[in-house]
Amino acid sequence: MAERATFASAPPVIQPTVPEMVLLYLRRLLVTGELSPGSKVPVDAVAKTCNVSPVPVREALKQLQNEGVVVNEPRRGYWVTTHSREEFAEVQHITSLLEREAIRLGAPNLTDEDILRMDDYRIEMERALAEGDLWTTNIAHREMHFVPYRAAGMPRLVREIERLWEHTDHYRVLYLHKDSDVQQVSLNQHLDIIEACRSRDPERVIGAMSIHREYATATITPGLLDETST
Repeated sequence: MAERATFASAPPVIQPTVPEMVLLYLRRLLVTGELSPGSKVPVDAVAKTCNVSPVPVREALKQLQNEGVVVNEPRRGYWVTTHSREEFAEVQHITSLLEREAIRLGAPNLTDEDILRMDDYRIEMERALAEGDLWTTNIAHREMHFVPYRAAGMPRLVREIERLWEHTDHYRVLYLHKDSDVQQVSLNQHLDIIEACRSRDPERVIGAMSIHREYATATITPGLLDETST
């Protein structure tokens, strides 16, 4: 049975505060594409849906602003960040550098249980994608990728990679709306990544991850990034 995918940074035993609950709701809207790049965040509507005042909504938005996910324009409110091709490529490059270091440290430490967990997440991701559950798809996809990073035993390094992923989560969902042929290529690449992890060879894992990232980036960027962003 597939292990339920969860954000490792949000232990389920801790009751979230109101701003944290609102933040999770906003992340869901971003990940599922309900708040797409360049769209305005309806503060009052979010507050009404979450049954809170606008204050914790703005607190949550400040957190997303610190992450670079939204911008606050004076007298115009909060808007979901848009990236130019250059900005998107820069984030991807920095992320790749950190991921490679985590893989070099973590791949030799992977256990058989880690490999099985990666495959569990892969299965859960594919099932959720087929059901149109983009939130679970995104979480399971992230957790599958992060198994070898976490095996490095360096939580600060992993947190930096998580932060960079969060910076572009609202673009990653665009990939999930591609046609089935594109999605199938990506799903097959996940199998290659898991098989590479089974070898515990860092360079093989890095190679498989690089092919996957380059393919995903190439399918996201054409016509979807704001060329005028600064």
